[in-house]
Parts: sequence; C-alpha cells; structure tokens
Amino acid sequence: MITEIHESLIRRQVNTVSSTSIYEYPMSITRESGEIRDESVTISEGDKKFIAQRDLILQEITVTMDSILNGLNELNISLESSIAVGKEFESVADLWKTFYDGLESVTEREENELDDEVKEK
Repeated sequence: MITEIHESLIRRQVNTVSSTSIYEYPMSITRESGEIRDESVTISEGDKKFIAQRDLILQEITVTMDSILNGLNELNISLESSIAVGKEFESVADLWKTFYDGLESVTEREENELDDEVKEK
C-alpha cells in the first residue's frame, strides 16, 4: 500500500515536470574582469508568461507616461500663453495706475484745501 502511494506521487511529479515546457534564451553576461560571455539560460513556461506580462505592463506604463508628458507639454504651452497675455497688459496697468495716482493726489489736495478753509472759519 505504501509503495502504491509512493508510486502515484512519483507519477504526479513526473507528469507535472513533463507538462512544464522549458525554453532556452541566449544571454550575455559581463564578468567583473570586463569579459562578455554568451550563455544560454533555460526559462520555464511560467517564466515566459511572466516575461510576456511584464513586457505588456511596461508598454502600458510607457504609453501612460507618454500621455502624461503630452499633457504636461500642453499645460506648459497654456501657461506660457497666459503669461504672455499678462505681460501685454502690464503697460495698460501702469497707465491706469498713473491715472488713479493722479486722481488720488487731486482729491487729497481738494480735501486739504477744504480742511484749511474750515480751520480758517
């Protein structure tokens, strides 16, 4: 009985191992001495799926980062145009400031003259 259980466990392990595909990928390895060696690395089916999923996620990240960069560029252009419009109105703002400063000095003079007249009476 124990040998039957043992044999069935061995069969399951063999079936599991035989159903797993293994691939070889060439890989360059740089040693500390600067020597580059090409070696084959075996990658299982699960690792291959992982690499494929990782590549898809990296592509999605790249697309998202590109769209963020494009959005930031559009925002930068909008801000630059807003600043340019603001700079165009600086001369108009200075003109109005001069006008209001002149009005303020005239009204202060009139108030001072009225105060002087009231004091004289």
